[in-house]
Formats: sequence, structure tokens, C-alpha cells
Amino acid sequence: MSYRSICVGLLRGDARNQDTLDAAAEIAAAQDAHLTGMLLIPPLNIPVYAAIPLPDDLMTNYYEDAEKEAEGLRAVFEDRCRAAGVSSFEWQGSAQNIVESLLNVAPVTDLFVLSQHGGGDYSWLIGEASLALGVPIMAIPEAGNFENIGKSVLLAWTPKRECARAVRDAMPMLQAADRVIVFRGNADDDGRDVGLGAYLARHGVTAEIKHVVAKEVSVGDAVLNAVTDEGCDLIVMGAYGHSRVRELAFGGVTRNVLEHMTVPTLLSH
Repeated sequence: MSYRSICVGLLRGDARNQDTLDAAAEIAAAQDAHLTGMLLIPPLNIPVYAAIPLPDDLMTNYYEDAEKEAEGLRAVFEDRCRAAGVSSFEWQGSAQNIVESLLNVAPVTDLFVLSQHGGGDYSWLIGEASLALGVPIMAIPEAGNFENIGKSVLLAWTPKRECARAVRDAMPMLQAADRVIVFRGNADDDGRDVGLGAYLARHGVTAEIKHVVAKEVSVGDAVLNAVTDEGCDLIVMGAYGHSRVRELAFGGVTRNVLEHMTVPTLLSH
């Protein structure tokens, strides 16, 4: 089992674009997947309190500059794909309506790779994408270099729909991993962990199940601590929450990990 089609969205003006592209190319090469790239462009952010007259060509210049950036990134994208050994790739140019463009690609995509980018015009993107697209999101943190993603995986598990979906969506990564840790925070051993271990084993995944009691920190912090303690390079977890026109209401664990993750995180909803 493997991903066959991966899409990487690069954010206009994001200093992490090269790192996000590197991660996507490495995953695509390892999975022998087709990689699609695009530049994501937010609407021009004009403060509602701006009192000065705005130039008539402001919008035109904004999007012309964005198209120039997209064309420059195309060469970078293609060079990186060749260097990483990606066998099949294409550049789709720029996307002005970000969520709509991602939704158009989602039906023929197995995995999206996006930057965490926790500030500015894109602070909503990972949450909106994970809740709206129906496709797993690989979020790349705002800091750090990630040459080997998925060698040691922490699966933040609870027996709920979102997490079960995350397990299935992450199966290509889990099967390729050298080590998989099933993290159970503040949970009773009710026997369902044994069922998960058997399920993973049927898919060729040997997992260690670890129960952690987090009394002095939140479960989200306990997940992040475990990543450091165990030397993991990937988190797999369900994305709990709902979206109302970019007004995101996440569960506490999802929000905490999303805001403070130090390794790539695969989210499914």
C-alpha cells in the first residue's frame, strides 16, 4: 500500500516553502507517487480602517507579482523533484481561491503537504484544510529540517472515528516505518488497544502500545513530550473539531499539537 498522488501547496512569501517542498519531494520519492505543486495566494489584505485612497492598479499588481512568484517557484519545484528522484510531477501554477482550489484537487489526491505557518494570512489554513478536504494533511512545522519523515512514528490514539480514519490514511507511512508507538494518554486499558495492535499487525505494522498518565500536563503536551523522549519524527493523529467559514473550533489536544508541533504531523478528520 502506498500513496500514489501527493499535492504540495506552497504559500506565497513563506520562508518555509523550500523546507515544505523538500519534505513533499522526499515522501513522493519514497512512495513512488506523482507530486503536484501549486502556489497558494491569499486575498489581498486591505485594512478596513484604511483612509487613504488606494491605487486603481493595486489588485492588478498584487496578482501579477504573485504570478511571477509562481513562475519562479515552478523551476525550483521541478529541480527539487528531479534531485529527489520523484518519477512523476507537475506544476499547476497559482491558486487565488485557496480552499476551493484544494477542494478541486482533493478527489484525486491521497495526501496534501502544507506548511504549518502559524501566523499571518495563513494561520487558518491547516485547520481549514484538515476539516474540509477529506484528505489527510501532512503539516510541516515552522522550524526544523526533516530529511527522514516517518522512520519513527508516534500514533496518538483514541478509539474514535477521526483517529481510526487517521490510522487508515497514514497506513503507507506506518508500513514503511522502522518503529510505531501507539500513544494512549489518560486512558483505561479496556481491551480495544489489543484490537488496534492486531489490526496494525494484519497490515504488516508492528506497534508498541504505551499508556501515559498525564497528571501535571495536558494530553497534548504529553504527546509533544513523548515525541521528544522517544525520538519520533512524525505524529499521526485525528483532527477533532468543526469549521464554520474559517472559524475553527478544535478539540484541545488537536489545537495544542497543531500550534506547538516540532515534527511533521499527519492529520485526518
